[in-house]
Amino acid sequence: MTRFTLFNQQKNYLVSLVLLLMLLWSSSCTRRESLPEESYNPASEERMPGEESYPGRLLAQVVFDSVDYIVPRQELLQPFISEFGDGTVVDKVMIRKVQETKDDKPGYYLVGMGIRNGAYRAMALELDVASDNSLFLSSNSAKHICNAASGCDFCYFTYSGNKITGCECSTRAPGYNCQHKFSQTNGLLKGVQLSNTRRD
Repeated sequence: MTRFTLFNQQKNYLVSLVLLLMLLWSSSCTRRESLPEESYNPASEERMPGEESYPGRLLAQVVFDSVDYIVPRQELLQPFISEFGDGTVVDKVMIRKVQETKDDKPGYYLVGMGIRNGAYRAMALELDVASDNSLFLSSNSAKHICNAASGCDFCYFTYSGNKITGCECSTRAPGYNCQHKFSQTNGLLKGVQLSNTRRD
């Protein structure tokens, strides 16, 4: 093998090595820039889209005026029982739209209904609505409780615009009433692990 041939082989080797290093460097830069977008998931990080930090959980999404539940409703029964914390047995959970007139922006509430000592009880938690109509429950969401007095079979939440304002009994007669309790925060999902039926 001549010196010229050896020199050419070494030269080709060095050129190939430099090209390989440049290729690796450029691909690592591209991957580093794309990672934040690929790994960001509002539901897993409990963030509302567009927010830096948001203490809420994705529960559902409104699609063509119907609610698509992302978290199975049966998983919310026990959290509601714990949130009542007084022996109320919750057997029904749903998301309800509140809209007094078609000109009002719709509001959405997560509602749990049950019985305590034979009396009807219901809890409604206000949901946050994202720009894509995803529904989130935050620990900062308002909480309303309706407690039926003796003789009242069922309580309705009353509302104005898209906000719950109180409760009233289905039987409108003296002595048939419902007690309304309000709190600015709730602990429904504190320490609770939830499933996610959405497949991204």
